[in-house]
Formats: sequence, C-alpha cells, structure tokens
Amino acid sequence: MEFKRKKVCAVEKIEQLLQEQIFFDTILNYEIRAIDSETRFWMIRTKKGYFYNEFISNNFIALAWNTITSATDFSEESQDVLKDQILLNYSEIKRPTTVINKCNSFIHDVKPGDYIVIPNAGSERITIALAGEYYEEESKTYEIEKEVISRIEKKDVQINEVSCPYRKRRKITPLRTVKSTEIDGRLFKAISNYHGISNFDDYWRNILGLLYDVHSYKQNLNIVYHIGRVTPVGPRTLSKLLWAATDCWCEIVNEDKISAQVNIASPGPVDFQIAEAIPQLIDAAKVLAGLTIGAISVVKPEAIPTFLKSLFSLPAEVNREYIAAKREKLQLEKEERKLSLDVEEQELNNLATKISSEGVNLDKQAFNAS
Repeated sequence: MEFKRKKVCAVEKIEQLLQEQIFFDTILNYEIRAIDSETRFWMIRTKKGYFYNEFISNNFIALAWNTITSATDFSEESQDVLKDQILLNYSEIKRPTTVINKCNSFIHDVKPGDYIVIPNAGSERITIALAGEYYEEESKTYEIEKEVISRIEKKDVQINEVSCPYRKRRKITPLRTVKSTEIDGRLFKAISNYHGISNFDDYWRNILGLLYDVHSYKQNLNIVYHIGRVTPVGPRTLSKLLWAATDCWCEIVNEDKISAQVNIASPGPVDFQIAEAIPQLIDAAKVLAGLTIGAISVVKPEAIPTFLKSLFSLPAEVNREYIAAKREKLQLEKEERKLSLDVEEQELNNLATKISSEGVNLDKQAFNAS
C-alpha cells in the first residue's frame, strides 16, 4: 500500500509540473495577432439565409446581379448605360447607383485577407471569414439567377433546396461561427440591415474581439477578457474588474490611452483598447497578455481583480528570462520525479520477483497495479 501511495503521489506531482510547464510555454510562445493596417471589414448577406450553408460548406461568398461582371466598365462615362441596364433587367431595383457601387466594391474593393461577416437566416448565427480571391462561376447565367430568386421570393422552395445562382464569387476561409447572443448590440444592429454587401470598417473592434483575445490594428492594441459565466455578473464585480485591469495596464501606458468596451450581457467580453500602441509596447505586452489571457478562463469573475493584481504586482525584472528559468526548473523537477518513479517501479518488480521465487503464486501484473 505504501508503494501504491508513493506511486500515486509521484504521478500527481508530474501531472502538476506538466501543467505548469504548459502554462509557462504558452506565455513564452504567446503571440499578439497583428492585423495589417490595410485590412478592411465587410458583411455579405445570404439571401434570407438561403445560401448561408452553401457559402460556409463550400468556402465561398457571392453577390447578385449577374449582368454585372469583372468585365463591366465602372467608369463615370458608363454610369448612365449601367443604370439603364440594371433598371431593364431588375425591375425591382429603385436605386441602380447603389447596385453599381456594391458590385464594384465586391469585385474591386474587397481584398484577400479582409474580414467578412456572414449571417444566416434571422442572423441567429454569424460566421466570420477571411476573404480570398475573386472569381466567376460562368454557368450561373442571368436567366438562372432570375428563376431561382423568383422561387425564393414566392417561397416555393425551402432553405437548402436551391443552390446559389450568383456569378460573382469570392473564396473564403471561415474562422469562427458564433450565436447572435455572443455579439454586442451595436454589431448585431449593423448586421440587421438588408444590403447584400456592406462596409463594416466601423465595427473592426467588435469583429476582431470575437476572434482574438489580443490583437493590434492601426496602432491600437486590444486585450479581450472573456467572462464565460452564464449567470449575471454583479456591478461590484464588474467595476472591480475594470479597475483592476486598468490599474495593471497603466503600469506600461498612460491611462488616457486606455479605453474599455463592455458587453453587459453574460457571457460577454470586456475589451480594453490601448490607442497608438507603439511596437515596443506591443512587445512588452506579450508576456503580460499571455499571463492574463492564458489563465483568465479558469478564474471566477469575482477573483479576476485579485488575480490580475497578483500577476501585475510582480517586479519589473520578471520578464522572459525569469519565465524561461522557471520553465527550466520545472523541467528538471519533472525529470527528477520521473527518475524517482522509475526507481519505485523497479523496487516493486524486485519485490514481486523475490516473493515469487519463494514459491508464492503471485500475479505480477496485479501486484504492480496495487
């Protein structure tokens, strides 16, 4: 029994050391997602959700008005001709200029690497994807488009019973799908507009916060703390969290550079933004962000202020070298424990062999398991 107790304790200690090492490895390898300053943000609708599943499953998005293609002349001199063409082919359109601008944006303004928000029927689910290359599906003619859209408008077909008839397409890489309850009201209200394509540059913070815990964009550094508790977070807890996190980040930046954006719903994010974050600040923030984001998910909301304070109260010399030394120490302790466990295993085997040699009928495997 004593051997068994020692064996269990040794295994538990090794598991603890491994968990600690994983934690420190995460901190050392933590990277802040840097978004190119030229990146833009868009929303593409899915015709009342009819094409949502097809878009996500087949990794593409598409836009209506098949008579307009990449070969279309969008110059100012051709605007009147284009307007007449649209009014002739799409009698339901009242503002042809809007259609022209949206087609031009889809073909020319959306770039690979841009972020696309794609809602399903009723915007109950929203997928965020990276835009890819533009292409055209030549088999999707104007006649096919008119037929399919007419059936949808008349409700002759159900979702998934027809495929997307649009010619203008872009490849996408889906990144994350969220429920509408996971996004803030400002972004949800924007998604509710009816336009086939909309520019969402004003909502970059809301979109990136759904994808990355820490990210930088246009000299802004954003740190998102996710509160996963379903029950409401009390106002005192929320205020303590805001105060503690602000106090921590003020150690490396002036407070007038910090702003906070809170989703009052629970679960929901608490998004801190540091404006005009220079590269040196981003480098310094990697370890701090890794410490907080890396472990915040296992901390109860009530404990977050104390947790943050304990992390950021570490002296300035606690840096990558310190963490690397700590990790090396953990590695040595793990190897020592493993060696100790091997010795104990050998002792158990020797004892089992000795008992068996004295004529005792012993199941060696059962003995080791004890």
